[in-house]
Amino acid sequence: MRGLIVDTTIKGGYVAAFDGERREVVTLAEGISTASAILPAVREALAALSLPKEGLDGVAAVVGPGSFTGIRIGVSFVNAFAFALGIPRFRITSFDVMRECASSATAYAIDAGHDSYYTEILSDEGSEDKNITVSDLPSGTLFQRDILPNLPQGALSVLSKAIEQHVFALCAPSYLTDLLKPYYMRKSQAERMKDVHAE
Repeated sequence: MRGLIVDTTIKGGYVAAFDGERREVVTLAEGISTASAILPAVREALAALSLPKEGLDGVAAVVGPGSFTGIRIGVSFVNAFAFALGIPRFRITSFDVMRECASSATAYAIDAGHDSYYTEILSDEGSEDKNITVSDLPSGTLFQRDILPNLPQGALSVLSKAIEQHVFALCAPSYLTDLLKPYYMRKSQAERMKDVHAE
């Protein structure tokens, strides 16, 4: 199996590809816009594996939560890339990647600014995604900043499992062909300002 994943939700995003057990991670170039950095990074990752883009079994975007603008850029790129190649697209959240990196945490937290965090809190009943303040974080919380170097390998592992499940399914679930949508967990600054002025 062969796949490609784009993560622009974090500062210093990355593109990662795999071909069987072989893996390649390319950090997005600094000093140029994220949008301009993605395509060269994709080319570099695929070239390092001698993997033609037409040979991919699927492509994924980390859809958030994270950087608002970064999410939009990454999701838009993957939607267009998958459409052009006619291959399945996969939606992977930042929390999916964090869980793959460290499965023993009670909660996963991503800095949302202003002393707040995007969180996924686990319990016996399942999980709940919330935007909470730093004082409300439960004990045993894993912070994204503490595992940044591990995120690309975690993302590749999640995508590999997703493609494998699709390959062995009787038919492709609709989410593999639907357009990916960003996962923001809160309104943008512009939307919040619009709401304030509307009151």
